[in-house]
Amino acid sequence: MSGKSEALRKRERMQIKISTLLDYYLTTKKVKGCSPKTIVAIRSVMERFIRFLEGREHSLKLVDLSIEDARAYVVSLQGKVTKYPGHKFNNPIPDSEYSPQTIHSHVRILRTFSNWVKDEGYSTKPIFERLELPRLPQVKIAVLSPEEIQQVLGSINPGTFIGARLIAMVLVMLDTGIRAGELVGMQLANVDWDRGVIKVFGKGSKERFVPIGATAKQTMLRYVQTFRPKPARDDIDQVFLSVDGYALTVNALVHIMHRLAKNSGVERLHAHLLRHTSGVTYLVNGGDTKSLQMYLGHTSAQMTNHYEQLTTEHMMAQHRKFSPVDSLGVSYRRFGKPKANGAKSTKSSDFSSAEGK
Repeated sequence: MSGKSEALRKRERMQIKISTLLDYYLTTKKVKGCSPKTIVAIRSVMERFIRFLEGREHSLKLVDLSIEDARAYVVSLQGKVTKYPGHKFNNPIPDSEYSPQTIHSHVRILRTFSNWVKDEGYSTKPIFERLELPRLPQVKIAVLSPEEIQQVLGSINPGTFIGARLIAMVLVMLDTGIRAGELVGMQLANVDWDRGVIKVFGKGSKERFVPIGATAKQTMLRYVQTFRPKPARDDIDQVFLSVDGYALTVNALVHIMHRLAKNSGVERLHAHLLRHTSGVTYLVNGGDTKSLQMYLGHTSAQMTNHYEQLTTEHMMAQHRKFSPVDSLGVSYRRFGKPKANGAKSTKSSDFSSAEGK
């Protein structure tokens, strides 16, 4: 009797709607302590997937869900799409294309959801277990050169509130490699000025201690002591504030960096490029990947190894720029004695015979 009851229970679970499972799944993610940004990303992807199934007249029941549904969804993402459908702030953009990285993240979310469905006993196996992750292109990132860094810093007037804050933010990101969210979330209470250490909270609310060099620390201390406005509320302790005393947001930082890129002429500048440049420069200057992994906050060495590849690209670019021979400005056409009119060309055998004499 108990076996029949268990079989009946499984059949009833398989009749559950995918939207209902999504609500359960997001609740478990919140209990686990996932960030609001992660929750929003999961909901956005899964709701788009559900809308796709509705367009195919799917029953939206778990029992009818198959890997073919997921594969068809991925194929639809690889073609022309409408970005931001039903978004609160952005207008829909038809006839757009998703980047390979975005499609990759959609597949990861679908697979993780499928694993959770199986772990919770709603299915006997992960439905999307064999859903292939799209291959990502190997993108080469050209980090900022020393000349570009000087160009960026030279465009900032440190004698103003905006300039003092901006030069401090740039040097802190460049020196510590912290993420944009970690920078705007940095609090005064978590800065150890004597030891030169900052406690930041990274992805998944993981805290870590990041060292900061003397120059970056001095620019940040100068901003705090001379230019930082009074916080708008007593509970605001972030280091970097807006002119009216509120904590900066990541979106505000994006706009600030965009203006700096335009004003400095280094138009490819953005916050994450400072992080890449920090990691590569650290290794080029003799740092090791283990300590780099710790201060960048990577959970595995795989991402840190990417910075080793970037050092190779940096080395090749630097050699192309500072090649010992190319810098002489000579041409291979100048080498050797000019041949007299009617003279026969010297053959390789002539050299070998001469060497044998």
